[in-house]
Amino acid sequence: MRISILNILMVCSSAVFGAIAPMSPKDLEKTSNLIITGKVIGVTSIIKKSKIEKSFGIHRDKIFYITINVTEILKGKSVCRDQKIDIRVWRPSLRIPPITGPQGHYPIPVKGDRVRVYIKMEGEKKYSALLPNGFSIIN
Repeated sequence: MRISILNILMVCSSAVFGAIAPMSPKDLEKTSNLIITGKVIGVTSIIKKSKIEKSFGIHRDKIFYITINVTEILKGKSVCRDQKIDIRVWRPSLRIPPITGPQGHYPIPVKGDRVRVYIKMEGEKKYSALLPNGFSIIN
């Protein structure tokens, strides 16, 4: 009987990953560096090689840049009212072979939406919404 390398890898792999569970409102507030409300004035996206999924295969993520005009700051001091900021969010675009794992942000707002955003600062003027539910649409 021949055993393929793929079968051995499947049996010997010990890590199992899945989607990240949504955070509670209390955890979102506690974990975020910055909480704002504002209006989405632009959405752009690009597909790039995944920095999240590093296993064997072809993996691409769709990176969204959500431009928001800040109307209210609920936590933090790194932005001002009426300032325009870009917030980075992502979703998987391609997984070959198909694998389970983090599925990115949900929901992703569209232009015109009013939102509350729970943000994790990733450097000066680099904003990312908390995974997976850092955006709350409040239309």
